[in-house]
Amino acid sequence: MPSLGHLKPESLNRAIVSLALPAVLENLLVSAVFIADSFLIGHLNDPAALAAVGISGSYLFIANGLFMALSIGAMALVARAFGEGNEAQARRMSGQAITLSVVFAVACMVALFPLAEPFLRLLIADEEVVQQGTLYIHIILSTSILAFPLQVMTGIMRATGDTRTPMYITLIMNVINIALAAALIFGFGPIPALHIAGAGWGAAIARAIGGLMGLYVMVAGLSRLRVKLREMAVWDWRDVKRIWKIALPSIIDSVIQRVGFITFTGIVASLGTVVVAANQIANTIESLSFLPAWGFSIAAGTIVGQALGARNVPIAELATRRSMYLSVFAMSAAGALFVVFGGDIARAFGATGDVLALATLAIQLAAIEQPFIALQMIYGGALRGAGDTRSPMIVSLVGVIFFRITAVYLLAVVLQLGLAGVWIGTAIDWAGRSAIMYLLYRRGKWKTLRI
Repeated sequence: MPSLGHLKPESLNRAIVSLALPAVLENLLVSAVFIADSFLIGHLNDPAALAAVGISGSYLFIANGLFMALSIGAMALVARAFGEGNEAQARRMSGQAITLSVVFAVACMVALFPLAEPFLRLLIADEEVVQQGTLYIHIILSTSILAFPLQVMTGIMRATGDTRTPMYITLIMNVINIALAAALIFGFGPIPALHIAGAGWGAAIARAIGGLMGLYVMVAGLSRLRVKLREMAVWDWRDVKRIWKIALPSIIDSVIQRVGFITFTGIVASLGTVVVAANQIANTIESLSFLPAWGFSIAAGTIVGQALGARNVPIAELATRRSMYLSVFAMSAAGALFVVFGGDIARAFGATGDVLALATLAIQLAAIEQPFIALQMIYGGALRGAGDTRSPMIVSLVGVIFFRITAVYLLAVVLQLGLAGVWIGTAIDWAGRSAIMYLLYRRGKWKTLRI
């Protein structure tokens, strides 16, 4: 397949959209795995169960960051090799990244399983939420040796310009998850109602099947790059070090964001179970608005990586700029929908009246931050595609310390604005991060970066 680095300006918009649209649909389907759980659990009319799913997500979010970092490292190296026309190197890097992800998956399962309950107790005092959340986490972790490496495998596919195959894998996962979760949560025929455990098993089984499908696609060559099992089995320290060099700042970035998110979750949890449940609904809904920016950031990062491999910096810059315009437009439209239809969307989750009122307010306030999210994600995606993972790490450090935690605590707790203060604070955070990310991108060091 010809490298995306040799695209002409007149064909660039089509390439961006063709890469972004399947990525948007894929991420919509990824979000739907947990959206389906929140939606179904919400209809149990049990605020503790809904809060448990939300807080448990913050714990699983910690582990996901590690594999997202490995995926970023693999994507940058594979995209650069693909742009250079060096398919052998792209295969070799892919094999090492997949092996590394399996090793980390085993380590995460061993480390995270016993820490789940103590983690939840740090965040919330409600015993029922802790017990239900611990059960949910343990079930999800039980299949993570297959589920976590899928992030790396789909990242490799995207680096070659294939955003469709990850979308198809995720679609199948969602069909399985929704069918199993609905049957197991509420019971079906001889199957008893398992409530939150049913949601956990539905997601765990679907994620395991997704991991197996991703591995089969890579080995069978059903995507644009075939990786043989022996290329995964042979450990090459030189290649691992190259992956690690790019992944490490992303891992630090992830740790910073996760610590910030845990602290943020603790602030929200201190406001009460009703606020936690309302915030979970608002977060679930807002996660849908991230999709356009995420898709366009994937497109920008893929084209930037391959363009630098082909030594075509002008196309890399133009792809970033056009992705930014498209993303800002889409995210601003999402913000308008939140203002007008926020309450109607929240009502679909079957929440109680007090939870619904707070969730509606949070969704409407989320409209403020949409354009800033778009800017931050596009410029961050372009930098990571170039292999510059240090700049996003700096942005995360500054954002967590000076924007997210400080602003949210002052507004929500000190000024007693409650959940409204939480969402105004997050808008301040996104605005600050987008400004810093843009300045680091404009500095231009990514154009000559050697990886």
